Amino acid sequence: MTTAPTQAAGSGRPVLLDALPRAAARRAGDRVAIRAADGTELTYAGLDAWIEATAAVLRARLGTDRRRVVAVSSVLGPDFPAVYYAVVRSGHVVAPVNPLLPPPLWQGLLASVGAGAAVLGGEVRARVARALDGVATLEHVLTFEELPAADGPAPDAGPAGGGRTGAEDDVAALMFTSGSTGRPKAVALTHRNLVTGAGQIGAAHGVGADSVVLNGLPIYHPMHLNAAVRAGATQVLAGGPDPVDAVRAGAAAEATHFYALPFQLARLSADPRLDTLVLPRARLIGTGGLPLPPSAVRRLTERLGVPLVQGYGLTETAGLAHSAGAGGAPAGSVGPALPGARTRVVGLADGRPLGPGEVGAIEVAGPHVAAGYARADAAGGLAVVPLADADGWLATGDAGRLDADGTLFVLDRVCDLYRHGGELVSPGRVERRVGAHPDVRECAVLGIPAEGAADGEALTVAFVVTRPGGPGVEDLVDELDRGRPAAERVHRAEHLEALPRLPNGKVDRAALRALVPAPAAATAP
Repeated sequence: MTTAPTQAAGSGRPVLLDALPRAAARRAGDRVAIRAADGTELTYAGLDAWIEATAAVLRARLGTDRRRVVAVSSVLGPDFPAVYYAVVRSGHVVAPVNPLLPPPLWQGLLASVGAGAAVLGGEVRARVARALDGVATLEHVLTFEELPAADGPAPDAGPAGGGRTGAEDDVAALMFTSGSTGRPKAVALTHRNLVTGAGQIGAAHGVGADSVVLNGLPIYHPMHLNAAVRAGATQVLAGGPDPVDAVRAGAAAEATHFYALPFQLARLSADPRLDTLVLPRARLIGTGGLPLPPSAVRRLTERLGVPLVQGYGLTETAGLAHSAGAGGAPAGSVGPALPGARTRVVGLADGRPLGPGEVGAIEVAGPHVAAGYARADAAGGLAVVPLADADGWLATGDAGRLDADGTLFVLDRVCDLYRHGGELVSPGRVERRVGAHPDVRECAVLGIPAEGAADGEALTVAFVVTRPGGPGVEDLVDELDRGRPAAERVHRAEHLEALPRLPNGKVDRAALRALVPAPAAATAP
């Protein structure tokens, strides 16, 4: 199944990314677009006017003679959407950067794409200023405070809409991969990718003009931003790191959707205050990036009475590729492919498409798949290297299986699979089994080369965070492994107070590997 390009009603013209807030303002300008943590509200008419005023300043400061890559970074707040869309409306390419990244990473990221400008929150600029000095192409560094305010007068900086006119296959944004398995890459996303992705997520999750979307993430993710703006939904921004405060804010706002990171939801599931919380109008809690322990899913679903949906996607798919809706999905799965998307599983060695239930490498295709990876070229522009094959299939690097009805079960990164006793081992499957124990808060599993074993053989090492007062990890693992074949057992268990994590919340597997000398010896019974 394929999707036709999204078009403006009655115009026959494709909708570009920066036109989403304008379309929402025309449909219902007085609807609240964003409600900030301090209670201030911004309507869609106000948001679009703010975007236009900001775009006018950017056109005047950066020029319109050529398209520049503009890095944008701030903590969660209503000014990020204004600048994000304004960069694109002014004729340039927006490159959101996680403000939580350590400063040394900034220089490499911005230099790799030849960034010509950066628009940063004041605190972010102060923290990364020295790193930015090393980016030779960076000609302009602005703070959000130097740009128009939400309720400020419109500047006299040229005619409205004076930027370049875009086409749906033009690159609109660069998004950087997390770098959890290597150096971060810049993914080139077109208007078509981003607008299609926004529509897919909205359709899968039932986000409409009557929705109130609670953003419990520490920063703005354009995936959720674009989906809400395309639908004309109200976005409620949760302030502070405590997920309990986020739920309370959602209850007060009568939120219909709640989005948070897995580690935030894991904390929420273990919080004794959970029993006092309600989300009376919520239809869906959404998360993704890495699997949530089954025990946490059960507790949140039971206590809040809301289905918890774990989606699957990549930066290269403009956000999501698979997700169930409010009806939920089979335990351990990430649901069906989004509307207009296709997924297949192929053999690890020969690339041959596999049947239902067979484990192999996951590949996806569709209009949400990015144009390619981007880097600065010798002429100061962007070179984009396609990432899909000639038939449009993107190798995700993940391993999993599909059910007969198209429901996807993601198991691991392909590079994390290993063999024990000649059998293929999925560390993700072991993680879910151990994580389902009620005394386990978090678990991560790695294959560590075995002492004296044949080349390619590894032991299963589990890093376990237990609940206070629970059994020791070795006793716990012994209980779970009793009667299982050797390839399915945990051969060594390590107790940790917390799993090390990267700035994006993913488990830092390199740090875990450093905790166990290689080759490893089995210590668990």
